[in-house]
Amino acid sequence: MATLGPTLEKENDIRQAIEAGVRWVRLPCGYRQRPHVENARAARAAATLAGQPIQLLLDLPSSRPRIGKMPDLNLALGDKVIFWDPNAGGESPKKNGAMPVPLPGLEELLSKVAPKHHMWFCDGRLTFVVDKLKKGFVAAHLDGGSMPLKASNALFLPDCASGFTVFTPQDSDLLKEFAAAGVLPDWVALSLITSPIDVQVGRAEARRHLGRDVRVMAKFETVAALKCADAIIAASDAVMVARGDLGMAVGYTRLPEVQQNLVEAARRAGKPVVVATQILEGFAATGLPQRAELSDLSLIARQRADVIMLGKETVFSPRPLECIRLAREVLDYETGRFQKAYGS
Repeated sequence: MATLGPTLEKENDIRQAIEAGVRWVRLPCGYRQRPHVENARAARAAATLAGQPIQLLLDLPSSRPRIGKMPDLNLALGDKVIFWDPNAGGESPKKNGAMPVPLPGLEELLSKVAPKHHMWFCDGRLTFVVDKLKKGFVAAHLDGGSMPLKASNALFLPDCASGFTVFTPQDSDLLKEFAAAGVLPDWVALSLITSPIDVQVGRAEARRHLGRDVRVMAKFETVAALKCADAIIAASDAVMVARGDLGMAVGYTRLPEVQQNLVEAARRAGKPVVVATQILEGFAATGLPQRAELSDLSLIARQRADVIMLGKETVFSPRPLECIRLAREVLDYETGRFQKAYGS
């Protein structure tokens, strides 16, 4: 599965990606400013030119806040920022030595955030610690990480029950746009679910706005979802092991075990299972595959997951096609070994 974005969204590039082995195409709908309908149309056209059917998946982001429009912000450890909600009607706070960072939707979470709580972005690679809350603002400092804080980076709150909504008004508008354009997805993925009820709500909303049934993929990213995993798998049509948020939720030492358990549970239920996040990001950046990345691909194949999902490897990458080809090569090799050993 390849994710479409700035470095992979032209029709000819998508066609080459399909010819290199892509069979699923993901639209990351949390990036609200991206031309998702146009990209979906380009993906369908590219598949026709390549003579290869694809599965088109809309990945809905939930109501979790994302950084608003701003230039990339390079911070050093200890640097102070002020998170504020531009949708709450107030003006941007004055700097006073701290950089203002727009975070639409923050207002609804203020009652759940407290001093010393952590605010994680970029799959936990940027960590802020809350210093104080004042007049609807959250003052915090960078406690870990060195990468830039960017627009559309998603927030994760490890110290509280965030209570995000699975389906939002923006999702309704997007699905109506797809329906009006006559470009219908094969799948809708639901983020940050906590129960089978979330899957049922997402399925009903997708049907209402698209005008027909669509298959629903449940993304496992929360501890609450793990506690009722079998019921969620039963209510869904497929499963995604979304290792970015899931790794932060369960802790990195538990993540390999949780991944294996979810893949096995999905296979027992006869549901397709996708393993996602940070599969070839090192190779995407340097052109040299890390040994750990090759082992990770091999392990996913041996666990018999149905799909791997490439995210940043194809969205913000100098070598999206190379990532696809390397993943395909390793997976084909491991599949061949399995078939020789077991005959299926």
